[in-house]
Amino acid sequence: ACGLASLQPPRLSRRARRAAAPLLREVNVADLPLRPPMAPATLVEHEPEAAAAAAAVGPAVIEEGDDDEEEAGFEEASVVVLDETEDERRARVKAEMDAAVIGDANSKVVMERLKGQEDDDGGLAALLGSFLVFLDPTGTVRRRLWTRADFMHIHAVSGAYFLFLGIPWLVYSHVTNALDTSVPMATSGPFLTSLLVAGLVNALSAVPMSKFNSNKMLDMRDLKANGFTFGGTGLTTMCLYIAWWFSGDYPDFLRPFDIPIFLFWALVCAGTTANWEVMLQQNFQANERRRVKVPEKEMRQKAILYRLASWPNLTQLSFMYSIPFGGAAWLQQCTAQWPMQSTPMYHYGIASAMGYALSMFSETLRDRKLVTLEQDLLVLIVGFTFPMVSVLLDGLTYGSAVTISPPEYWALFGFGHLG
Repeated sequence: ACGLASLQPPRLSRRARRAAAPLLREVNVADLPLRPPMAPATLVEHEPEAAAAAAAVGPAVIEEGDDDEEEAGFEEASVVVLDETEDERRARVKAEMDAAVIGDANSKVVMERLKGQEDDDGGLAALLGSFLVFLDPTGTVRRRLWTRADFMHIHAVSGAYFLFLGIPWLVYSHVTNALDTSVPMATSGPFLTSLLVAGLVNALSAVPMSKFNSNKMLDMRDLKANGFTFGGTGLTTMCLYIAWWFSGDYPDFLRPFDIPIFLFWALVCAGTTANWEVMLQQNFQANERRRVKVPEKEMRQKAILYRLASWPNLTQLSFMYSIPFGGAAWLQQCTAQWPMQSTPMYHYGIASAMGYALSMFSETLRDRKLVTLEQDLLVLIVGFTFPMVSVLLDGLTYGSAVTISPPEYWALFGFGHLG
């Protein structure tokens, strides 16, 4: 028996058995379909896009039996047309966006499956969702945004409240300040408190939705998720904290914790900057490995996009330094010298929060193939300039009653009792 067993051929793997199958079989050619007619066409090649999430994954681990080895590790494919003009490129991008399928019904990531499920429930959800149909009668915006990925649409509703009421209030506050410069702007009250709460709910509700390559919450290996979680949720919440601190409603029992709170925000800012930079480098490395590369212009735009979303965040720390290391005494000295100084301080915090929220909303639209890279970059620039424009308007409005020169009032530069 042992001798017979030793004569048995070795067991082949599934891939080897498939390779050993005969190449030719007896087939009745009469049953084959007719050959399709040949026609001239534009030569295209399909290459995986170096999107943030795809690049974040890095080299993929191929399981046995996976036939899509070259495509693994990338969550979406783009078509790179050879020798295309700018008009042809725009037409191609639009066609790709129109034909894009959001989400994956067969994905192992639950959030990816939910992104492809439009919420067709009735009641209040249907009423709110109908507004998206009003904006886009084709229904594309509703299908891609009004999905079951957003639990009870908390993120969408809170974001709409924070941005679509907050931004008009910001403009209104500057107009009313200009009409009467004799009194300081109100920085607290039921409506402003509701804005801060709505912004906080909007930021926190984004965390469960920020899953692209894993079902884990806060998976540090998912760099695209980190961008949404820390760059979106973290920095928006940080700026809401700044606005709260300058609102006059900040409770005294929290002041002893201002230093550890500052250190936490410093970690968020530094981590976000490093995360975006790593994503950018992986994008460039992935593009170098391609036979047909992403156009240089698009890579430059991505570099600008990622670095505007990362390095300027570190400047927040020099402003926030005044909160823990200057404290209430520093603020009192500021307002004693510049009576209206609380107004630009508060404006800076809440306008920064709106800028971050607006930028991450645009990132979501690009992820759902509703805006282009160029449009996303434009929105990011607008969000980036929000607080600076707001503070500049305060300086023009109040004149010598405020200062917008950091060396004159930042505790970091030894202002007041720190000097």
